[in-house]
Amino acid sequence: MRVDAWHVNTTRHGGGVAEILTALAQVGDTAEVRHRRFITSSDPAVFQITKVLHHRLHGVDAGPLPDVLAHRTYLDFGRSNAESLLSRLAPGDLVVLHDPQTLPMASWLAAEGVPTAWRCHIGTDHPNPVSSTTWDYLRELWPAELLLVFSSPKLVPRQTRGWRVEIIAPSIQPDAIKNAPLPPSRVATVLGQVGLLPGYPRAPSRVTVISEQPVDGDPVILQVSRWDPLKDMAGVLRAFAESHLPAMARLVLCGPSPDGIADDPEAVAVLAAVTRQRAELPPAIRRRVHLVCPDLFDQAGNALLVNALQRRADVVVQKSRQEGFGLTVTEAMWKARPVVATRVGGITSQITHGDTGLLVDDPDDLVGVAGLVGSLLGDRPRAEALGAAAARRATERFTTAREAADHHRLYRRLALADPAGPA
Repeated sequence: MRVDAWHVNTTRHGGGVAEILTALAQVGDTAEVRHRRFITSSDPAVFQITKVLHHRLHGVDAGPLPDVLAHRTYLDFGRSNAESLLSRLAPGDLVVLHDPQTLPMASWLAAEGVPTAWRCHIGTDHPNPVSSTTWDYLRELWPAELLLVFSSPKLVPRQTRGWRVEIIAPSIQPDAIKNAPLPPSRVATVLGQVGLLPGYPRAPSRVTVISEQPVDGDPVILQVSRWDPLKDMAGVLRAFAESHLPAMARLVLCGPSPDGIADDPEAVAVLAAVTRQRAELPPAIRRRVHLVCPDLFDQAGNALLVNALQRRADVVVQKSRQEGFGLTVTEAMWKARPVVATRVGGITSQITHGDTGLLVDDPDDLVGVAGLVGSLLGDRPRAEALGAAAARRATERFTTAREAADHHRLYRRLALADPAGPA
C-alpha cells in the first residue's frame, strides 16, 4: 500500500527548507511513498515568537523564552494547524515537521497515533546557557513517540537523550534551475538584464538592484543569504570596505526580497540597515558594492539569477555567525566556486579547511575573512583547485538523491516504530 509522507513547514518558497521540500516532492516518490506538502497558516505573532527561538537555538539571546500568553499562542497555532492537517491524512500516513514553527503540532498528531518526526534545521555546535535553556523549553513539546532529525551530529543537543534520533544532511537538486549548467553567455545575459553587466537591454523584472555602475569584467566576491542578522551581510560589507579588497574586486550581496518571506519578521530591518551602511561608504568604495534582491514570487527568475551570480563569482563568502547548514555553500561548491566561510555549525561538515574551501575560526575576524578572500583572488590555481575539490564533495554527499534515500530510511523507522537508536 502506498502511503503519503507529509512535510510541514511555514512557507512554500523562500529559504533552504522550502527548496529542500520542493526537490523531495519532485524526485523522492516511489511505489511505496508519495511526498506531500502542508503549509501552515501564517501568524505574525507566532513567527515573532519562533524568530526569538531561532536565535536562541543558535546561542544568541534575542529575547526571553515565551511567557504564559505567548506560550499559549504558540500552542494554539500548533493545535489549529494539526487539526487542519489531520483532516487530510489517511491511515498509515507519516508526518515530518520542520523547525520550531511547526513543533507544537507534534503532540496533537501523536495523540491521534500519527507517526511523526520533527526535523530541526538549525542549532549551534557550541551550546551555551541560552541555547540549552531553549532546548529545555522545546523538549517539553516533544511527545515520547517523536523521532528527532538533525542536519549534523554536532548539532544534536544533550536534551535528546532517550529519544530516537536521525541525521539527515540537507542537499541541493543538481538539475534545478538554480544549479543547472549555464554557459558563460547565458550568465552574462542574465546579469546584464538586471543591470549588473553593460551592453544588455534591461528586461522587465521585479528584482531590486542597488548599483551605481556595472560589475563589468572585475572579479566578484559574492554572498547569497537571507537578510538575517545571523548571516551577517553587514559584516561581509565591513570586511570588504575596511580592507584592500575594493582595489581587487567588487562585492555583491544577494538576498531575497523580504516581501516573499512571511516567517522572517527581521528581514526588512536587516536589509534597510545594510542599504544605509552601503550609502555611507566613501563614493569610490560604494560604487564597488552591489545589493541584489530577487523577488521570490518569481521563483524561476530568482533561481536563475542566483545561479548566474554564483557562476560569475570568483570567490563565494558565507560569513555566518551561526549556521545549521549552509545550502548556499553547497550550491557554490556544486558550481566549483572557492568558498570562504566561518567555522560554525553545519558548515564544518561541508567544508574541510584547505581542501574543499577555507574556514575562518572567528566570525568577528574581519581581517581574517578579507585576507583569505584576497589570497584566493591573487592565486587563481589554488582557487580553482579548491573549487574542483568542492564540486567533487558536493556531488558525493549533498544531492537530493542522497537526501531522498535518507528520508526513506526515516520513513521506515517511523512506520515500524523502531526503538530508540544512538544519537
